[in-house]
Amino acid sequence: MKTAIWGEQRDEVGESPFWDAGHGCLWSVDMTAQAIRRRWPDGRTDSFPTAELPAALALNPQGDSAVVAFASGTALWTPAEGIRHWLTRPESAPLLRLNEGKCDPAGRFWVASMENNLDQHGQPRATSSFAGRLWRTCGRQAIAFSAAEFGCPNTMAWSPDQRYFYAGDSQRNAIWVWHYDATSGDISQRRILQQGGPGIPDGSAMDEDGCLWTARFGAGCIVRTTPGGKTDRIIPLPLCNPTSCTFGNADGGSRLDTLLITSARFGLSQPGPLDGAVLAMHTGHCGLPENRYQDDG
Repeated sequence: MKTAIWGEQRDEVGESPFWDAGHGCLWSVDMTAQAIRRRWPDGRTDSFPTAELPAALALNPQGDSAVVAFASGTALWTPAEGIRHWLTRPESAPLLRLNEGKCDPAGRFWVASMENNLDQHGQPRATSSFAGRLWRTCGRQAIAFSAAEFGCPNTMAWSPDQRYFYAGDSQRNAIWVWHYDATSGDISQRRILQQGGPGIPDGSAMDEDGCLWTARFGAGCIVRTTPGGKTDRIIPLPLCNPTSCTFGNADGGSRLDTLLITSARFGLSQPGPLDGAVLAMHTGHCGLPENRYQDDG
């Protein structure tokens, strides 16, 4: 399977890839380098420094601003202004930070928290608690949708028919699925979709067939999982730590037939030449567009 490399930039911890079809570019965050990145298929890359760790982002419908989950809360951000204003501070405990975030089909921004695994200098810090929660935000309100139970939350996705919501925990090596009410935005009846597997589950994308594509951190691969929880494909990658993925288009068309994969080099004693790169590949499948943020607060 042919793999393309988008640009020379290597991220420390690349995350939250978001394809902007209107402008033909990929947005993502580099968490520990504290930067938001914008890449084009020809390799051009723009970097926007941030004052604190950015964990996830989602663009608004026009693509001129984004809601960003920073370590301490969510904020409205623009390339020209940086943080325009803060929206929510879901967690007040000093040892907790936000880690994952995506918008649901109605444009509400979901985020998940965890015990901070980084110290004040951005270096690895041992964690011991399952203290993170799943939150749904809308404007300046945040509602908790789980107990304090997540070790390292990752993976958020919604099924094509908007009946199911997926989220995972890297520390438990588990991905769950809930029933999702598209009108109210509520979730219920959680069950295990997949437990174990190569590496640990990090970020995911949804394809048009309802299958979940998950970056398996530490295992150097992407796993495609069916709605029934069966591993359908395992795609090896030329790097160690893929972090997340989304579907875009590298050829200027409208079909979301290119899988775009972020990765990390942070923590590797001898990172390879592609660790931290963004990869692009055609898999024979098309994905769903990422949901856009509908409330600027």
